[in-house]
Amino acid sequence: MVTMLNLDEIDELFQSKKAVKKDSTDGKKKTIAIIDPKRAQNFTILLKKFKKTNEQLLEIVLNCDKSCEIPIDMWEQLLRYIPTKEEAQTLKELDTDEDTLSCLNRADRYFLSAVGIYHYEERIKAVNFKKKFNERVKSVTPKIRALIKASTEVVKSDKLKEMLTLILGFGNYFNFGKRGNAMGFRLETLTKICDTKSADNQLTLLVYIVETVEMIFPDLDNFIDEISHVPVAAKVALTELKSDVADLQAGNRLLIKEVDHMQKNPSLNGANVFQQQFAGFLKEIADTMTDLEQMMGDMKKKYTIATSHFAESSNAEPETFFGYFNTFIMQYNDAKEILVKKREEAERKKKQQLHLLERSVSGNTSPTPRSRPLSPHILPSNPSSPLPTEMIVDLLPSLDTLEQQDHNLMVNDLFAPSPDTAGMGSNTMRRRRKRKESNLNASSNMGRER
Repeated sequence: MVTMLNLDEIDELFQSKKAVKKDSTDGKKKTIAIIDPKRAQNFTILLKKFKKTNEQLLEIVLNCDKSCEIPIDMWEQLLRYIPTKEEAQTLKELDTDEDTLSCLNRADRYFLSAVGIYHYEERIKAVNFKKKFNERVKSVTPKIRALIKASTEVVKSDKLKEMLTLILGFGNYFNFGKRGNAMGFRLETLTKICDTKSADNQLTLLVYIVETVEMIFPDLDNFIDEISHVPVAAKVALTELKSDVADLQAGNRLLIKEVDHMQKNPSLNGANVFQQQFAGFLKEIADTMTDLEQMMGDMKKKYTIATSHFAESSNAEPETFFGYFNTFIMQYNDAKEILVKKREEAERKKKQQLHLLERSVSGNTSPTPRSRPLSPHILPSNPSSPLPTEMIVDLLPSLDTLEQQDHNLMVNDLFAPSPDTAGMGSNTMRRRRKRKESNLNASSNMGRER
């Protein structure tokens, strides 16, 4: 049966890939293409940047660049042009006579010589790892530390807890009869407080909270100082950070394996140089790698505690989790600036009215009707847009000062009546107001008992 097969045809169709010779019909020298033309062209351009011959460059690779002749970034680019298994197999099958070699382009000739160097790829990876090690460690270390510190800060900051308690108090007050007496709220709510506006649409709830803090709870105004690492942590991509650390660990393991291999085979070409270049380096970075791995473990533990404390997923990216706090910080600072500008505007109008009054008294001009002075407090009152208050956090410590009767009365006086209270008599309104105050105080008392 086999004798009936066309073996020549089978050989022609299914033989392994051979170097392709291009015949010249115009008298020019023949060329042989081994690697993909586009890849060969790009690699040739890279080789020219080294400003060295193929032989000089390969010698540097063999000696692991002990004289530091090649810049760091060039080693990383060289790593992109490692002969593939298919290319290496084709090169090994290629006749190496002078006529054939003369037909190869520079990229092909380099690859042909590279496959003859023992552990060529491992050498380039080892050199690249060594040269980039310090830079990579300096890149990941601040990110890990920021996550550790920020995770600790948001859990242990007393002023942050009190600020969240104050916000919870406002939310429970606004949601009386709907979802009042909530024990917590989703962190995402922090980014939406500025969307709740006053009855006259002039101020946001966040601006009013800032004013309340400055007047009644001044110790809370610098709560941001207790979570100072949050803005940095909010910029960390945890998935990318884990990948970078994993690459460092993989590179370290590969180098340990390669040094051990060269020690066991000292007769290999370049084995002694390899040991000289990397055996001592491994000892130098051992403590750094140990510290890095311990920091990663500590970071994962504290980040999990922080996300769990606020009922968020431990798989959430720091950009999301800390992003809620960071957005609130920025909006809080913006609200402070708005409040300062409004106070300056109120002061300017006050001086202007005083000036007009003085001119009127002196007979220089007729007095103008005095405009209604700006109220120092404009409580955002939009009962139709309650703040989300789903359960998340362990009940935060309450603020005794929230029970100050004067402040509660002031808030009630400024709070615009909701549609369901319109038309009520004064006695009815007072009873309803008293129940709301009782509801707010009960929420604070629950915090102390907890």
